[in-house]
Amino acid sequence: MRRLRVYGGFLDKLDIRFADGLNCIIGGRGSGKTTVLEFIRHALDRAPRSGTSAAKAAEDRLKTLLAANLGTSGYVELEFESQEGLVYQIRRGAHDAPQVTDAAGKPVRPEVLGSSVLVDAAIFSHNQIEDIAQSPVAQRELIDRLCGQQSHAIENQLAQTTSRLRENAQRIIALHTRLQAAQRDLIDLSSWESKLAAANAALGEGGLADGLQAAAEHKALREQEKAALDRVRAALNKLRGLIGDTVLPQVKALAAALPESLLKSPNGHVLSDLSREINRKIIEIDLYVSSPLDKLALLERSVDDATAALAAVHAPQEARYAELAAVAAKSGARLAARDEAAREVMRLSAGKGALGELQAELDQAQRARGELRDELQRLRGDRHARRSAAAGNVSAHLGGKVRIILAAAADVVAYREFLVAVMRRSGKQYNAPIERLVAQVTPVQLGQFVDRDDHAALAATAEINPEFADSLLKALREAPDKRFELDVLELEDVPRIELQVQGDWRSSDKLSTGQKSAAILPILLMDSEAPLLVDQPEDNLDNSFITDAIIPQLAASRGRRQLVFITHNPNLPVLGEAAQVIVLEADGRNARQVAQGPVEAVKQHILRLMEGGREAFRHRQQRYEVAP
Repeated sequence: MRRLRVYGGFLDKLDIRFADGLNCIIGGRGSGKTTVLEFIRHALDRAPRSGTSAAKAAEDRLKTLLAANLGTSGYVELEFESQEGLVYQIRRGAHDAPQVTDAAGKPVRPEVLGSSVLVDAAIFSHNQIEDIAQSPVAQRELIDRLCGQQSHAIENQLAQTTSRLRENAQRIIALHTRLQAAQRDLIDLSSWESKLAAANAALGEGGLADGLQAAAEHKALREQEKAALDRVRAALNKLRGLIGDTVLPQVKALAAALPESLLKSPNGHVLSDLSREINRKIIEIDLYVSSPLDKLALLERSVDDATAALAAVHAPQEARYAELAAVAAKSGARLAARDEAAREVMRLSAGKGALGELQAELDQAQRARGELRDELQRLRGDRHARRSAAAGNVSAHLGGKVRIILAAAADVVAYREFLVAVMRRSGKQYNAPIERLVAQVTPVQLGQFVDRDDHAALAATAEINPEFADSLLKALREAPDKRFELDVLELEDVPRIELQVQGDWRSSDKLSTGQKSAAILPILLMDSEAPLLVDQPEDNLDNSFITDAIIPQLAASRGRRQLVFITHNPNLPVLGEAAQVIVLEADGRNARQVAQGPVEAVKQHILRLMEGGREAFRHRQQRYEVAP
């Protein structure tokens, strides 16, 4: 972060410039320190994500704070520099979405914030450290942050693969429905063919002129001829859509892979040649693709010509058929029955050819689903491996005083709720068997039992009643969307942060408030690419821990990570050798910045606000010097 400016509200005209290393924001109560941190959170769109009650309460407080301090017209501007040296300007009002521009003022897609690749920050409000100690979800987010940018990449791939699996499920369900309808039509075709033969025989037995019977048969052929042209036209439209609406846009989208902002970055010259080559090839491919599209357009015109010619031929034939039908009015009912049978035979015969095509599409979609399932499992395994490595690094980095135990795929809450919803209306006792099932069978394994319809194997594996197993598999087979949901239902890893206390390891949720901070804060201070912002990190920590544990970490991170602390403890800016100390004051109506600079430049403010003034500091110093 380089700069924060506020326009309107309690902190109107505030202009803070941040240093690369440790920044400390100090000031009396009510001077707007916390508001500064929350403004930065709001600009970066980093609302608490853990889903805990504490996170939801924090989000509500943030909304209230923004409304009170910015109103309807105020806004904040945050200047942020990426690792690649690209500078972004983020502007946001209390109720607006972020507006992101580059150094030249050109709008940038807001997704740049959500990606966490170019712009990111780890922001922790007052008491949020305690929330992390209590919440496995928040601890998991913390581990993912320790994994760095690889975590963001894997999460994006997981989201895309999950989305593709859900789309694939809908496609399979639709294809299966169409295939069943086509199979029913095949049965109906046999019936209508019998009816058509009977109708033709009835016409012959009724003494109907051979000319009329032949005309009726020719009428059916004319319908088939028109249907054949319609199929050709539909196939051409589909082919043109595949080439022109799918392939060509994807080729042209290659240019967006190297955005202008990267080409203008310090290393842009490395990518410029590739960008030019991509654009040249796009033009060439466009020319190549245009040729088959033109030929398809010519074919469509040929189909139109054939349709017109066929209509011209059909017109007198239809007129002749109508004349013959009028002559044989006494056989009108038989003729109508014959025409109906002929139309149905023609319609169902057209579907007969599509049966094989539908089966092939369904087989292909199911093969694709298998590949997507494998990809999802691979990505989840990769993410777990990275989390395990990050957890192991914590213990090694913190000298064995703090450790993280990571239980793989141990969060079964969503899985349990899913099965309860499936069995709620079954009329069976489900709580106990579901508890045993989620402990023994993963969602993917359950899906395999459904596909094999093997309730006996499920009952044996999960140690549940065979009748319940059969009922569950039946319910899932009858609801394909729920069966397919098993393929994406995730059992999340469950971390447990532990602190060594007098030789024993204690879980963070069992620690005192001070011990929780002692366990979590050192993890937050570990190396990361993203700036770290913490509101009062010293809360519930004694000064000896700050001096012995936190200050050495600050020294180790100097020059490698930007830190912003809101603090009332002088040890952090002074012993931590803050590169920038920002001093805020308020008069009850407005807050303002009265000074900023390194410790030497603002030491009078540090003495006054954090030590109680020069006299109080000297008095304590004298007392300490004479103490035994």
